[in-house]
Amino acid sequence: MSKFISNAWRATLLFLYAILLILMPEHKIIIVLGIVIFTLIAIWFSQSYKNKPAKFVLDQTLAKGIWGQLGLSFMVFLIVFDVAASFYVWFGNNGGSKAFADLVSPVTMRQDAYENDSKAVVPIVMYLIGVVAFTGLVVATINRIAATRAENYKLGHSTYRKLRNHYIIIGYGDTCVPLISNIQKRHDNETMPYMLLLTNQNVADIRRNIQTQLPDIEQNIIIYSGNLNSESQLQRLNIHTAREVFVLGEGYGNGRDSMNLECAKKIKEIRKEQQGDILRVNVQFDKAMSYSTIKQITIPKDYYSINNKDIIYLRPFNFYENWARMLWGTFALDTYRTLDRGQMAEADKHVHLVIVGFENMGMALLLEALRLCHYPNYDETTGRNKTLITVVDPKMDELLPLFKSRYRYLSQISDIDIDYRQKNLEDEDIRNLLETSATSPDTLLTVAICLRDPDQSLSAALSLPDALFYNILRNSQGYDEIVPNQNVEILVRQQMQIGLADLLSEENKKYANVKVFGTLDKGMDDELVSDIMPMIINAFYDYEYNNDKFSVDKSKYPSFFEYANAKPEQALNDAYLHWITLNEDIRFANRYQIEMYRTYTVYRDILDKNPHILYRMEHLRWCADRCITGYRDTHDFVNKDGSLGKKDNKDMKLHYDIIPYNTLPEKEKDKDKNVVENMDNVMALTKKLKDNLGQGRFSAIR
Repeated sequence: MSKFISNAWRATLLFLYAILLILMPEHKIIIVLGIVIFTLIAIWFSQSYKNKPAKFVLDQTLAKGIWGQLGLSFMVFLIVFDVAASFYVWFGNNGGSKAFADLVSPVTMRQDAYENDSKAVVPIVMYLIGVVAFTGLVVATINRIAATRAENYKLGHSTYRKLRNHYIIIGYGDTCVPLISNIQKRHDNETMPYMLLLTNQNVADIRRNIQTQLPDIEQNIIIYSGNLNSESQLQRLNIHTAREVFVLGEGYGNGRDSMNLECAKKIKEIRKEQQGDILRVNVQFDKAMSYSTIKQITIPKDYYSINNKDIIYLRPFNFYENWARMLWGTFALDTYRTLDRGQMAEADKHVHLVIVGFENMGMALLLEALRLCHYPNYDETTGRNKTLITVVDPKMDELLPLFKSRYRYLSQISDIDIDYRQKNLEDEDIRNLLETSATSPDTLLTVAICLRDPDQSLSAALSLPDALFYNILRNSQGYDEIVPNQNVEILVRQQMQIGLADLLSEENKKYANVKVFGTLDKGMDDELVSDIMPMIINAFYDYEYNNDKFSVDKSKYPSFFEYANAKPEQALNDAYLHWITLNEDIRFANRYQIEMYRTYTVYRDILDKNPHILYRMEHLRWCADRCITGYRDTHDFVNKDGSLGKKDNKDMKLHYDIIPYNTLPEKEKDKDKNVVENMDNVMALTKKLKDNLGQGRFSAIR
């Protein structure tokens, strides 16, 4: 359009000349003006395009879209009309009106032919010129415009400036379709907003994929072709009027996670002029290592704020971790049993988790288990009933050094042992290990197969030793019975719940304890990335231990929950202001605290008998989380005054509380007690706030 506007002076001169030919056809002097106009235009063209092929200029103009095509058509018609009208004026005819009639009307041509045969040739020639220059040009332009718009839509080149309150998805990969499905669930009973997808992949293929998997929603999805690294392409997305953004990145590739984070920063820059609510920007980190990095550093403020004003709420997430949480954490799906099966209250048992495949999904499962496998029957004095995690991968010698360099303090986790094996699942010693665990009465075995190839994963699962599926036991009457092995659960990673996986779900005999996980239709649920509950946990901690951050009278409201229930809006505002200033390290510490709620609920009865056991479990969980994050134990650090212990958890990630629970100071034990005893209050307040959240800046943490 800018090119068309820049040529407006030529169109204006030609148009004014046409008006003069119509209004003053008797004044032949105006023809001189026409000659001057055409001469000026001819000189301009000769200077501007002297080194450019005429065909190239024409093709380039037509390819630039509708405005270029309309501009060219308009210019051609004006030139033809002005020349024709000048011809009529010179010969004393009725100038512009006569010329226009002969150019566009066959009726006028016939009338002239009947009235004066000698002059019929002129209107005939003029009409033929009009067929080409006017009628044909108009029809061709309209057809070209329609074809161009259709082609631009198919290729993702169209831009729609009036989109409001829409979702933006940047990049297309495995998680895109489940994300769209999840957004659809948000609006089951209301009008579905548009979803705008930006990708550098083949738009037609992506549209076909989405339509195949989600046929009822394709009409609400607009696909743009463009690069997430290009600010000009991001400008097309109407970010200033969007309701939420998801930066997924493009498929797989080097530097994808870094580019996703940089894209979020560009979104902040585009959004900065908007006066309104904070925009939630969810950023996917695909690789386990880069996701670990983002959790251990402080994201610079210039990634989400300008002049101390928050523009976006940046929420990192990882598909693999989400799935690990859906297996065993507080938001676990009903399909899956906990690793301990709820049997660790007093029994002399332990959990044995075997992870097969140690890439992104396998690492996510290991880290989730390290946060969760802390049970009431663990003996802190003797180390009895430790959880055992065995990780099996034939490429362990390649994968383990990088993993250990990133998570170098896992050995500080006292109640879990990790055994890394450079083996195949089919190797005899691994099969013997599995069979021994499966037949041991004091072992609860879970096998998670996370191989890349879904068919290979399923084949490996169904080829496990029979002892993992059933036992043959001789009863008191002297004959044998086939008894399903309820102490074993086998998890098989699949991409889709179809094909062989779908057949497996119908199996209710030998493979009853085999379950599919990791499918692409899940893993993007809202509750997995909601920060309302972690925000409340952080607010309680600040209220309890850093009350100077609150302006409320603590004598009137001794507990944060009393304050929040009495003044929910004010309390939520305070909680948000404290939360938004935290670095990702502390935010994730609060997020992961929630993961044990399911376990505490299972063993709630212990609170009445031996509550300190649950408090100890919380301390073990906290220690494991700090070790995963990279904190070192400094309880034996010798200070200048001879005292022991050094804490500098902000810069050097040192902590003196990574010690056995029975050696903790009472003040620190109270923190573990608060976590367990406030669990119900946190969940109740979360539900209340979510129900009344509505739109606004708080909805960014949803």
